[in-house]
Amino acid sequence: MARRIGFFICECGPNIGENVDIDAVLNAVEDMDDVVLAARFGLMCSGPGKDFLKTNIKTEKLTHLVVAACSPKQHELTFMEVCEDSGINPFLFQLTNIREQVAWVTKDKEEATEKTIRLAKAAIRRVRYHDPLSKTALAVNADVLVIGGGVAGMAAALRLASPERRVHLVERASSLGGRVAAQGPIYPTMASGGEMAASLVDLVEGNDWIVVHRYSEVSVVVGFFGNFEVVVTGELEDGGTLETKVNVGAVVVATGAEVLEGKPLEDLGHGSIDGVVSSAELEAMLADGSIGGKGGKAPKSVAFVQCVGRDEVGYCSEICCMNSAKQARLLLEAAKGAKVHILYRDLCVPGRDQQAFLEGAVKAGANLVRTTSVEVGGSKDGITVSHSLDDGKAEKLMVDMVVLSPAMVPPKGTEGMAEMLNVELDPSGFLLEAHEKLEPMAAGIDGIYLAGSASGPRSVGDSIVQAEACAGRVLSSLIPGRTIEPEIRVSHILETLCTGCQTCLEVCCYGAIVYDPTKNVSHINAAICRGCGNCVAACPSNAISLYHFTYKQLYQEIVEAIR
Repeated sequence: MARRIGFFICECGPNIGENVDIDAVLNAVEDMDDVVLAARFGLMCSGPGKDFLKTNIKTEKLTHLVVAACSPKQHELTFMEVCEDSGINPFLFQLTNIREQVAWVTKDKEEATEKTIRLAKAAIRRVRYHDPLSKTALAVNADVLVIGGGVAGMAAALRLASPERRVHLVERASSLGGRVAAQGPIYPTMASGGEMAASLVDLVEGNDWIVVHRYSEVSVVVGFFGNFEVVVTGELEDGGTLETKVNVGAVVVATGAEVLEGKPLEDLGHGSIDGVVSSAELEAMLADGSIGGKGGKAPKSVAFVQCVGRDEVGYCSEICCMNSAKQARLLLEAAKGAKVHILYRDLCVPGRDQQAFLEGAVKAGANLVRTTSVEVGGSKDGITVSHSLDDGKAEKLMVDMVVLSPAMVPPKGTEGMAEMLNVELDPSGFLLEAHEKLEPMAAGIDGIYLAGSASGPRSVGDSIVQAEACAGRVLSSLIPGRTIEPEIRVSHILETLCTGCQTCLEVCCYGAIVYDPTKNVSHINAAICRGCGNCVAACPSNAISLYHFTYKQLYQEIVEAIR
């Protein structure tokens, strides 16, 4: 069947139309081999623009389509859908970007026109070598694995569980609730953390569609969105282990964060000076009413030291300032007449509710002191806190108790978790979000979601909100009884050229490639591959190619572009 290529250029209002001589572009391409139509339209992505394409595809009996317009990221899918609706295989289409890559960055109109002609001809020459590709459909498992039984994990599990969707909730401790279960009031509402956690535990344990695995850890996760195979390893009372295999379609990681320990706290007297405690230890005292400074009496003066370990970890933990404001308020209520000082480097007070809460602590008697450095020493009269003010002056405080607010850090085992799930870590060691603003609940791998403090320290309220956002993503994309369409433009290996060097395994970001030692060749799981092309570029024997980005297609495009 003879190729009949249609070339269309979008004016994109004034964005392209005023910066490129469109008539000159049409004249340059209309006599190229296989081109039967070259036309323009004001706004090709609009409803009338798409109708214009559909009409011409049918009347001219086009077999291939080239559109010169904006970024493929913005409208490639739009025009591929037009092709589908018009009876053309969507992969017999090529979009060339002349807005961002030409019109917006090339000021000289003549130069911009010449560049547009080159890109247009390159796209036309390339589309001749496109092959029709077919979509596939995969059945999915709607069940979900939630790793971590804190409030974020429980909130996600409760939102997800239903008669059509079983949730496996894995917790390595003996009980659910995490750190919140041991907390008293939580800012800014001052609702009881322990009661909140207990309420969630009751709901989880009473839900027939949630399977709780206590004393357990996830040891294996393999597969892809919609079809993960998981091994949960649990501890038995006799000291042995039990492996349970489950199949799920998505994984929610809610492993939380831990409090920094060790040298940064020890340098400020923790463990060596009576009355120097961590914020977690003070939380326990406040919860059980055992507040006691020197001699077991309620402290008359307390200094909170913020940002302990911040220099060592290299980031602000975001929640410590508000936690200290809460503890200061509770201390002032418990020890009437006490003097409370909060020594901080930078205050992190996100949001109006938090600002009002901090102001309430100040009104209650908390004294905010901005410092640049702090030293803690013991004496017979109490604890000496020496600090440098923001203006360079040095001051000393004599107090009965010092409360250290250490940084929050990734929990032990996070690096192994990342390796098992094939997701990346951020510079701080937490699991890396796909995008801090656009996809803060997703990891870089489809089907893996991050809830609560798994991707960085978060307040209890924010952790629950993010957990429910994760659940929302799963509910909207992993629907019982529905199928999913995997990526079609994936890599594939020609076994006759593969030398078994396994270089491709090292560069694959998605864990889509496996090595077969019996045949000494590698194989690509097309359902996991996302078509990034890393393996194609790295293969020393040219055994790997990428559908829709073949060597021949790229070569023809480049030859025309540099002609």
